[in-house]
Order: sequence, then C-alpha cells, then structure tokens
Amino acid sequence: MFFNDSLVEFNETVTRTPALGVNYPIIALRAGQGVVSTQVNLVGAQRPDAQSIRVSVDAQASTAREGIHYRLTNGGVVTIPANSSFGLLQFEVLPVTIPAGQSFTLVFVLEGNEQIKPSNNYARIGYRINP
Repeated sequence: MFFNDSLVEFNETVTRTPALGVNYPIIALRAGQGVVSTQVNLVGAQRPDAQSIRVSVDAQASTAREGIHYRLTNGGVVTIPANSSFGLLQFEVLPVTIPAGQSFTLVFVLEGNEQIKPSNNYARIGYRINP
C-alpha cells in the first residue's frame, strides 16, 4: 500500500508531547521575544511548483490578540518552495506588559490549499506567551 496523498503538518506537533487536555503541544514564549519560526512539513511527494499553505488562528482556543500580543509576519501563509518538503510559519511576539501570573495562548491551525490538505493529527500548534 502506497501513500499517494499530500498533507501538511507542524513539525513541532509531530516531535513534542501534546499539552494536557489538548492534542497539540503548547510551547512557552516570552513577551517581546521577537520573530518565531516553526517548520511546516509536506508529507508526500514534493511539488514542482511552490505551494502556498493557509494558516489560521483558532479564535476559540486563543486568548492572544493580533497587533497586541503577536503579529503574523507572512500574512498567515506558509510557502513551501518548489521541490521542497518544508516551509516556515513566522510570527512576531510583540513587546507587551503582561502581569505576573498571567499568560496568553495562541493556537495556529493549518488549513492547507486546494491540492494539499492538513494532517488530521498534526495540524495544530499552540504557544503560551508569558511575561
């Protein structure tokens, strides 16, 4: 049996243990940390053309707000170059004052594109922005 589909997944979701109560990891960051990159894997055959993969923020699971706590540096699109198996989601963690003992959660969801679907198991990744 051969795998003929093409899927995308967050590399960190594959390699890290899920956080308690969810099926994806939640990675700790500091407010003002700057640009963060996370690898997106193409599972399946490489494509001869670059692929634009849509990424969204899960508004129900996220308490961080765009423009206050973070900024998407690539507009919520990951580009997987032609003949490659990897792309990068990049976002900036903005300098904001967060009271001690408080944090904000940011959860990304891979949406895929017309040809490449998100992995059922590895399409989410979370970040906790701490003081």
